[in-house]
Amino acid sequence: MSMKSKLGMSMFAALAMMGIETPNRMRDYEPTENDEEKKRRLAKAEIERNKANGLKEFFYGENSVYAINQKNADKKARSKHWL
Repeated sequence: MSMKSKLGMSMFAALAMMGIETPNRMRDYEPTENDEEKKRRLAKAEIERNKANGLKEFFYGENSVYAINQKNADKKARSKHWL
């Protein structure tokens, strides 16, 4: 057993002896946003990420695609059967 694992095990044992629970953040997790807010936040984050990567938005009817140039946007739109 390596020194790091021994140290980790001893810290875990010390916490167990003191009666302090090990950190489990998922047990006390309560979502603060509903599904619609989450979808809106993720869509906004995707737009920001695409803009940060230097992509431009191209529109095909009511749909839009982010791509480097028109040729790549056309390829993506064809793969989604928008063209």
